[in-house]
Amino acid sequence: MDSEVLLFTSPKAGSGAGRQEIPRLRERLTQAGIAHQCLSDPQELRQRIQSCRQRDVSRPTVIAVGGDGTICLVAENSDDQTPLLPMPMGTENLLARYLGQSNRAEDVMQTLQHGQTRRFDAGRANGKLFLIMATVGFDAEVVRRVHLRRKGHIQKLSYLKPILQTISRYRFPKLQVTRFDRDDTEIDTQQVGWAMVFNLPCYGGGLRVAPHAVGNDGQLDLVTFSYAGLASSLGYVAAVAAGVHRRWAAVGQHTVEKVTITAAGRVAYELDGDYAGRLPLTIETVPQRVLLMSKSADDSVG
Repeated sequence: MDSEVLLFTSPKAGSGAGRQEIPRLRERLTQAGIAHQCLSDPQELRQRIQSCRQRDVSRPTVIAVGGDGTICLVAENSDDQTPLLPMPMGTENLLARYLGQSNRAEDVMQTLQHGQTRRFDAGRANGKLFLIMATVGFDAEVVRRVHLRRKGHIQKLSYLKPILQTISRYRFPKLQVTRFDRDDTEIDTQQVGWAMVFNLPCYGGGLRVAPHAVGNDGQLDLVTFSYAGLASSLGYVAAVAAGVHRRWAAVGQHTVEKVTITAAGRVAYELDGDYAGRLPLTIETVPQRVLLMSKSADDSVG
């Protein structure tokens, strides 16, 4: 390959499993004669991309070393002509798993040299990009509590205490979800207990909340759960795990281009597994926004 490679590591990342693969990858890049640099400052990455755009030269391929939040951060600070390749080091690594990408240096090199680029949509939530999902409800509150306790890399056990705290303290406020058409005309408003917007059919723990979400159809998939409360939420989770939730009348399913979510109180939302703020929230689709590298055309995605 002719273009430069940038290895971007999140400034928030700690010593996640597989970090020893980073020096191995750098060694293989050097052996292959591929120029590369390591970055951890989003502003520096943005400036590098802007410089390439202004000079009308090929963008560097950016290898996002970290979890789903890291690849999202890289996309936010890159343009739609920059090839992005996830090197998963996070807790769930939903996007990398969807693309079939491991964090082994040899596998990353294989994709870099012989893979292909594919266009995907993104979502924009209150101006911030997300690639997988945005959720409001019980899970977003758990993510907020994890965020408050975070000191570097997190593990699945990091969620245990926040889950227990949320179970005992979360009041399940009612959410107002309004859908709009492409002309920004209001379609309808629903009052629900839980709302999720998906760009890809991925969710933590392997749960398939929106199994038919398509990452390049120009739309997002809205899934809502009507009833609020712990018992209802546990029932929804069990139904999702069994793959039968889409048959329930209390589960709403719509494809959308724009949706707003509001609530009377202070309610958290999360983007791609990271706490992102409090309602109100406006979500819009950004068609064909990201250029992701994946394995060859012979390997299926998803």
